[in-house]
Amino acid sequence: MTKRAHTLVAEIERDALDESVPLASALRKCIALGGAVDSDQLREWAGNELRGYQGETETPAYRIVAASIHVDAVTINSHIKGQRISPLQLPEVVQEKGIGEELPLRMGIGELEAALAGDSKEHIHMSLPGGADIARMLDHEANQPHQKITAVYWSVSKAAIAGVLDQVRTTLTELVAEIRVTVPDEKADPSKETLGNALTVALHGSPKARVTLTTSQSQGASTITNSEASPDDGEDPPFWTRNKVAAFITGAVAVAAGLATVARVFLG
Repeated sequence: MTKRAHTLVAEIERDALDESVPLASALRKCIALGGAVDSDQLREWAGNELRGYQGETETPAYRIVAASIHVDAVTINSHIKGQRISPLQLPEVVQEKGIGEELPLRMGIGELEAALAGDSKEHIHMSLPGGADIARMLDHEANQPHQKITAVYWSVSKAAIAGVLDQVRTTLTELVAEIRVTVPDEKADPSKETLGNALTVALHGSPKARVTLTTSQSQGASTITNSEASPDDGEDPPFWTRNKVAAFITGAVAVAAGLATVARVFLG
């Protein structure tokens, strides 16, 4: 790797392994690394983690957490706090939007980290989209003139948020580990394909075809080694290869027999 790329990889690893360092620091270095080797995929993932998954951008599965729905309300005689309700109790138009007890955490990584640094409560509250309108619809459907719902929100365990942050930190660590395995020689530059494959492994855990880049010390020439097995490594070839060979031999025998018959007919 170039000196700059090598330094960034080392710094990302250091920040990811030090839980006292905010994740934002390592993610910004991922953007810089993506720029150094022209990896749009790495820059996009790190940018989404920093800024949040906005618009139509799909939220990764590791950012979807369990979240129960609760309401606060006031009546003539009491204040109701944290009353849990079923998603089926929401207005039908809200149910059609797919709102339930799973919550995609789409905010940036800094906001998630800040959520854990607040008070000592074990849960945080996140308002449902259009929460004030949902409260008015619930009041209207309940037809209770002396009851007023003041808030409708998800209750999310801080442990679940901590789990999301841990997933991101683990992804960064696995990203660096995969880069080091794929490009063990510090003098070799990782390609954008290499970084893309390393990110795929870190996020999904299954490399399709790991390509290892090494450099010959004696001649300075680069070689590329595919870690997948090939028919030359002592294993039996795939069955379709054996079938093709068998079919060729069978066909050759049939052709030879046919030629012999023709020779007997025409040559006596």
